[in-house]
Amino acid sequence: DGSKKANLDVEIAVDMLAMAGVYDTAVLVSGDGDLAYAANAVAYKGVQVEVVSLQSMTSDCLLQVADRYTDLASIQQAIAKS
Repeated sequence: DGSKKANLDVEIAVDMLAMAGVYDTAVLVSGDGDLAYAANAVAYKGVQVEVVSLQSMTSDCLLQVADRYTDLASIQQAIAKS
Protein backbone atom coordinates (compact mmCIF):
# COMPACT_ATOMS: atom_id res chain seq x y z
CA ASP A 1 0.00 0.00 0.00
CA GLY A 2 3.03 2.28 -0.13
CA SER A 3 3.23 2.78 3.65
CA LYS A 4 6.78 1.35 3.79
CA LYS A 5 9.68 1.87 1.44
CA ALA A 6 12.19 -0.96 1.22
CA ASN A 7 15.26 1.19 0.36
CA LEU A 8 17.06 -1.76 -1.17
CA ASP A 9 18.67 0.46 -3.80
CA VAL A 10 21.66 1.21 -1.54
CA GLU A 11 22.24 -2.47 -0.79
CA ILE A 12 21.91 -3.39 -4.47
CA ALA A 13 24.33 -0.64 -5.50
CA VAL A 14 26.92 -1.67 -2.91
CA ASP A 15 26.69 -5.33 -3.95
CA MET A 16 26.97 -4.42 -7.64
CA LEU A 17 30.15 -2.47 -7.00
CA ALA A 18 31.71 -4.88 -4.51
CA MET A 19 31.21 -7.90 -6.76
CA ALA A 20 31.91 -6.26 -10.13
CA GLY A 21 35.01 -8.39 -10.67
CA VAL A 22 33.19 -11.71 -10.42
CA TYR A 23 30.33 -11.31 -12.89
CA ASP A 24 30.02 -10.34 -16.54
CA THR A 25 26.41 -9.15 -16.66
CA ALA A 26 24.25 -7.33 -14.13
CA VAL A 27 20.52 -7.81 -14.63
CA LEU A 28 18.56 -5.16 -12.78
CA VAL A 29 14.89 -5.94 -12.44
CA SER A 30 14.14 -2.38 -11.50
CA GLY A 31 13.56 0.97 -13.12
CA ASP A 32 14.86 2.96 -10.15
CA GLY A 33 17.00 5.85 -11.32
CA ASP A 34 18.92 5.72 -8.03
CA LEU A 35 20.71 2.68 -9.48
CA ALA A 36 21.97 4.53 -12.57
CA TYR A 37 25.19 5.71 -10.90
CA ALA A 38 26.09 2.18 -9.76
CA ALA A 39 25.13 0.75 -13.14
CA ASN A 40 27.38 3.28 -14.86
CA ALA A 41 30.25 2.52 -12.46
CA VAL A 42 30.15 -1.24 -13.11
CA ALA A 43 29.73 -0.65 -16.85
CA TYR A 44 32.98 1.35 -16.71
CA LYS A 45 34.59 -1.80 -15.25
CA GLY A 46 33.43 -3.82 -18.26
CA VAL A 47 30.21 -5.28 -16.88
CA GLN A 48 27.23 -5.46 -19.25
CA VAL A 49 24.13 -3.91 -17.67
CA GLU A 50 20.67 -5.21 -18.54
CA VAL A 51 17.54 -3.55 -17.18
CA VAL A 52 14.19 -5.34 -17.01
CA SER A 53 11.19 -3.25 -15.92
CA LEU A 54 7.97 -1.62 -16.96
CA GLN A 55 8.79 1.23 -19.30
CA SER A 56 6.32 3.55 -17.58
CA MET A 57 8.19 3.04 -14.30
CA THR A 58 11.75 3.28 -15.59
CA SER A 59 14.08 6.23 -15.17
CA ASP A 60 15.53 7.70 -18.35
CA CYS A 61 18.96 7.96 -16.73
CA LEU A 62 18.94 4.21 -16.02
CA LEU A 63 17.99 3.49 -19.63
CA GLN A 64 20.89 5.64 -20.83
CA VAL A 65 23.48 3.55 -19.00
CA ALA A 66 21.92 0.16 -19.79
CA ASP A 67 23.43 -1.97 -22.53
CA ARG A 68 20.11 -3.74 -22.98
CA TYR A 69 16.55 -3.02 -21.91
CA THR A 70 13.56 -5.37 -21.75
CA ASP A 71 10.09 -4.00 -21.14
CA LEU A 72 8.18 -6.41 -18.91
CA ALA A 73 5.03 -5.66 -20.90
CA SER A 74 6.66 -7.12 -24.01
CA ILE A 75 7.33 -10.47 -22.32
CA GLN A 76 4.20 -10.64 -20.17
CA GLN A 77 2.70 -13.59 -22.06
CA ALA A 78 5.90 -15.62 -21.65
CA ILE A 79 6.31 -15.00 -17.91
CA ALA A 80 2.73 -14.70 -16.63
CA LYS A 81 1.43 -17.41 -14.35
CA SER A 82 -1.24 -19.50 -16.04
